[in-house]
Amino acid sequence: MTSRQRGMLEIIASGVCFGFLGLFGKFLLRDGVLPGELLTLRFLAAALIMFFVLLIRQPSKLRYSKDQILSCALLGICGYAVFAFCFFSALQGLSASLTVLLLYTYPAVVALGAWAFFGEKIPREHLLAFPLAGLGLLGLVWGEFSIQSLGALAFGIGASLVYALYILLSSRLLRNLDPMVSAPGIQLFAGLTLGILYLRSPTRAWAILEADWHLILGIAVISTALAMSLFLAGLQKLQSWEVSLLSTTEPLMGVALGALILNEALRPVQILGAGAIILSLCWVSLPTRSKTLTRSSAQAS
Repeated sequence: MTSRQRGMLEIIASGVCFGFLGLFGKFLLRDGVLPGELLTLRFLAAALIMFFVLLIRQPSKLRYSKDQILSCALLGICGYAVFAFCFFSALQGLSASLTVLLLYTYPAVVALGAWAFFGEKIPREHLLAFPLAGLGLLGLVWGEFSIQSLGALAFGIGASLVYALYILLSSRLLRNLDPMVSAPGIQLFAGLTLGILYLRSPTRAWAILEADWHLILGIAVISTALAMSLFLAGLQKLQSWEVSLLSTTEPLMGVALGALILNEALRPVQILGAGAIILSLCWVSLPTRSKTLTRSSAQAS
């Protein structure tokens, strides 16, 4: 298996793990947990679990350098925390379908940013994957599109831009850092920042943990620790535009879990959208013509 193939499997597996976020989230929201509280406990619990694993298995890796701490702080605070703030602020004035659709414009933003700042060029034979993924997402989240305030619309666009920036910065700042080390650092800074914004008191946090510890554990291990570690590992092996497109596995998995576990009915347009996303994932996974020619020349010589 090549490094690129391994990276693709890691990003797809990451998307599957992130896809469970909606399932755990729905159960927690039904129990009265607020979105900001959920995110705070999600990141803090994941960070504690990953730090504990490192302490037991590789304690030497807990010695972060100053640059590593700064990178994790930047990505945790200005990446995940600001992204979460923008996303949930958008939900207050936009329909959920439109908010999700705006967020998933980030693959195009990542592709443009990677081209403009890092010189990454998308092979011509892979360009069709972008409109395919876009149409697929449109079908997948198709529903009521409503805008109640322009401020919410700005937050929706901001969520996409911030998440795209997070991917672009991570691809450079964390290139040589073990994902098992960078992930808990990012989670800790994100959780502390979100806790300041959204968590009312330690007593409230304890009450949530006491009532829903199994759901918090699930969202921390599957949809945060595993998901982020796999994502960062794949990001080290692939170009940014490949990662952003392969990440559309997340909404695909979320809809599939809703249908399988929550018995949510799938509309025909969602099934067509899912098919388009799967096709775009297959398209991205194809080797580029230049790589194929290089491999053939090497074999011939």
